[in-house]
Parts: sequence; C-alpha cells; structure tokens
Amino acid sequence: MDALIPTHLQGHAVPVDVEFGRGFALRSAQGGDQFELWYSGDLMEEYGLIVGGESPSLVIAKAQDSGEEIILFDAARHGYDAMFVDEPDLQAMIDRSAGTLLERDGHTVFSVEIQLMDNIDWDDEEDDFRDADGVLRLITGEEISEERLRADGFDALSITVMTAQGQRYDVVEEELA
Repeated sequence: MDALIPTHLQGHAVPVDVEFGRGFALRSAQGGDQFELWYSGDLMEEYGLIVGGESPSLVIAKAQDSGEEIILFDAARHGYDAMFVDEPDLQAMIDRSAGTLLERDGHTVFSVEIQLMDNIDWDDEEDDFRDADGVLRLITGEEISEERLRADGFDALSITVMTAQGQRYDVVEEELA
C-alpha cells in the first residue's frame, strides 16, 4: 500500500488497502467519518456518476461532526490533465459552486473512500515537466516539488460512498490523462 496522500486531502485521508493504486478513507479533522457530498456538475443518471457539465466537476464533503468542508475532487485542479495539459478557465472556476446534495436511495450521509491510480512512470517522464532551469512547473507556471508531482499527478480517480447499512455507490470515476 502506497500512502502518498494528495496535498488537497492531507489531514483528511487515512490510507486503506486497495487492489490497485492508492486508497484512502475520508476523515474530518476531528476524526469523524460521516459526510454529506455536495457537487457541481451533472449527474449521469444511467450510472449515478458525477461528471463535468458546462464547467469542470467539483465534489465537496461536508463533515457531520464539525461542519468543515473538504474538497474531494476538483476537475480543474486535480490530476495529471489539470496539472499539465488543460489550461484552466478561471471564470468557470469562479462561477461554479458545489450546490447540489448527493442522494442515493434516500440516503444523504455517507462514509467516503477515494481510490487513485498512477499509470505514469514518473522516473521516465518527470524531466518532461521541467523548465530550462530544471524546475518542475504546472501548466499554470506554478513551481512544484517532486513530492507534490508524485502525490498529486494521479491519472484516474474513483470516489465511493457507503451508507451506515453497508450499501456502496460509486459516485465519481474519472480518467485524468
């Protein structure tokens, strides 16, 4: 199990065993594991998945014990494409808000698991993201460390929610490269 936690989830993710990639259970700063999920985007009814609509999808968890909001996934910022390929639309990012509550079969409070996949050979490709001075840079020009590159440069993501009765629902499945 690789415990490399993405920077936006640090302090809120507990590593869990998964068959492939990196897996995390979400926790509030106080250790709570029950959350509402709020999102911006469209719901693909056939599969029950949150996808981007007119702007990139955004999924936020609101902790039931503390009320804190944790960004689980922002398609405009997280993952390989957002870091190195897609120019961000700043106005679209400003205009969107996670204003839709996720509901599954009458449930709106869940525990949350996140799974990340890394199909990138950073040892071979890392130099592709360095500028002339050898500095790692995002598409926005922001300088990043090797550690952040490896923690945040995932190329696939899934978010699964579970009810207190054990019902599991996949709510996000994204390929990001």
